[in-house]
Amino acid sequence: MISLKEFSHQDSQDKLDFLKKADFRVRGFNIIGAFEGVETVEQMRNKIKELKELSDHDPCERKFFWIIKNDNPIGVITLRPALNGFWLHNAGHIGIAIDKPYRGQNYGTEAFKRMCRKAYDEYGIKDIITMALTDNIASRTMIEKSGGKYWDTITAADGEKLARYWIKHQ
Repeated sequence: MISLKEFSHQDSQDKLDFLKKADFRVRGFNIIGAFEGVETVEQMRNKIKELKELSDHDPCERKFFWIIKNDNPIGVITLRPALNGFWLHNAGHIGIAIDKPYRGQNYGTEAFKRMCRKAYDEYGIKDIITMALTDNIASRTMIEKSGGKYWDTITAADGEKLARYWIKHQ
């Protein structure tokens, strides 16, 4: 069983250790890249504060969450409660990345479903739009297991081909 915990200025060494070793790439907003060069917990906390401040002023607010299993981070998930044109065509409402050792065990699907529920219940989102690289079968399967219905394929600003999905509020 996993839980979601919002990034906090009080996050500790275990989160920093995770960011330094995590083996994944996130489309849309490269959360790991944002922490490149961060070496101390204090630097990490300052970066989290900076990300939250940037998000507060961005026309497309973002919420960042740790995916936690047995008190340890195993991934990150992002929620964009309201989409502007850029995010509508490049990432959607939810982005997720699971560290390599935890893939294929349904943690991503569980986290994604929890984030969908949070989007509906806490942020009033009626229909979720999300995307996956067309060749990322694992992500596409996760979205479909979570109720996602294929909408279309688009080309993102970075040239990547993305399968776009709708998830209707249930």
